[in-house]
Amino acid sequence: MSTDDEQHLREEQQAAALRKVADLGAKRAKHLKAADEVLVDLRKAVGEAARLSAPRRRTQELAGVGTAQFYEWLREAGIDVRKPKKPADS
Repeated sequence: MSTDDEQHLREEQQAAALRKVADLGAKRAKHLKAADEVLVDLRKAVGEAARLSAPRRRTQELAGVGTAQFYEWLREAGIDVRKPKKPADS
């Protein structure tokens, strides 16, 4: 194989790799946008569940979020939450 052929092959491989990166980047952006839209609805649903006195632990589990995030959403929804406990002295 000549040097020109090798160069051409390398350029084709690079172009193919970049097309794959571009396709996956676009796919990622699409999914991130969809996830952001779902988060808006999830936040509202968490607030509504809390207003209806649904068990908070179960609501948090079903939402699939951590405790800090969950209670932040409750506060943003105007729902009273107790202040975090202070850590015990060592």
